[in-house]
This record gives sequence, C-alpha cells and structure tokens, in this order.
Amino acid sequence: MALRTFGKFVLTPVAGFGLGIATFMDSWPAANDDGLKTVTLKRSVEQQRQDILSQLQKHDIYQDLIRKENVEQWSQSEKIVQPHRDYHVGQGLLYGPGRLEIDPLVLHDPESQELVVFYHLGHNLSNEKGKVHKGVVSLLLDEALCYCGFPTLPSKAGVTAKLDLKFHHDVPTDCTVVLKAHVKESKGRKCVIEGSLQTLPSRKWYKPWTAETSTVLATATCILVEPKWFKHVKWMRPS
Repeated sequence: MALRTFGKFVLTPVAGFGLGIATFMDSWPAANDDGLKTVTLKRSVEQQRQDILSQLQKHDIYQDLIRKENVEQWSQSEKIVQPHRDYHVGQGLLYGPGRLEIDPLVLHDPESQELVVFYHLGHNLSNEKGKVHKGVVSLLLDEALCYCGFPTLPSKAGVTAKLDLKFHHDVPTDCTVVLKAHVKESKGRKCVIEGSLQTLPSRKWYKPWTAETSTVLATATCILVEPKWFKHVKWMRPS
C-alpha cells in the first residue's frame, strides 16, 4: 500500500516532470554559441513594409521620442533569438505580409518606465467582420505591457497574473497603430502596468489646419509577477 502511494504521488509526478523537461529541451532549438550578435540579428528591412517604416520614422511622435537621450530603441525581433522566432506567436505565426507587416518598433524610457510600440496590422489578421481579431489585439497588449514591466522585476522577467482588457473600437486592417504603456506600481516581485492601443495620430485630409488626433482602440491593465523559482531557471528562458 505504501509503495503504491509512493509511486502514485512521488514517482509518477517526478517522472512526468522529467519527461516534460526532456521533451521541451529536445523540441526547443538551441541557439549557437557564436555570441548574441549572431543569433539575435533583427529582421531585414527589405522583408518589411518600407513605406510604413518611412512614414513612422518621419512622424512627430517617433521624432519626439528619439530626441530624448535616455530612450532605448529596438525592434521586437532583437529580443527573440533566431532559432526561437518560428515558435514565437508574434514573430512566427503572425509575422509577415498581410499580418504584422513591420518588425514592431519599440521605444523604452527606463527613467519614466514608459514604453511605446509601433505596429502595422495587415488584412490577414481580420475576423469575420473584416476587422482585426480581438485575440491579436489582446496579444499585442499583453506582450507590450510585459516588456514595459520586466525591467522592474528582480530577475527582469515574469508572467502575466491578470490582464484586464477593454475594447473601445474595432481595429481596422491595414492600419498603423501605437501602443503606449507605463508602470503604475512596482514592488518586489509584482508590477502593475497600464496601456492603450491607439491609431497613429493624424489630421483629417479635409481639415489640414487642425491638430493631429488619434482614436483609443483598446485599453488594458496587466498584473505582472515573478515566480520565486524564476531566478533558478534563467537557462530555460530564450531571451
């Protein structure tokens, strides 16, 4: 009886966990050892919508951000090592012509704990109504709010404990959007981040004298936590 109980509650779980780890490590491709620069090179500009990139880099909101000395800039692909990109939802399944048509541009201000991300959402991300699927919007908000909150955690990584979403308007396809996030509260292994997804600020073509405006498409609040055991398994995290 004791042996059966030991096998059921100790041996079986341990064997299952071990098998899971072994399978995970086998199917999750290892990066080479030639240095980070060889495995995290960002995606080629030629593979992206160059007209959208050019438009963004000339836009006031982008220009105002890059003028700040403390703002860090990167493309999302730089955070995902090459062997792992095909397994990443945003950089794998959803990336490419008709989907996420540019490598999302990320600008982070570590002092104010604010983050801005630019995306272009293609027509293949649509739902049955011809608008961007709310699951895609949810993914973008969850991912960006986590990027915003990660630097505040002890091990610089965590998991989403709770995500509250509000959808204010349908997101049109073939649309450039801006995601803005900021850390509202941070203490120990817990962080609260707020953010919104908006259309790129613009003027009405028939009112060129007016100020640029944007539409808030969705808002979110994310509670990010770092599990206690995270500090012991840094080798399992791909980026």
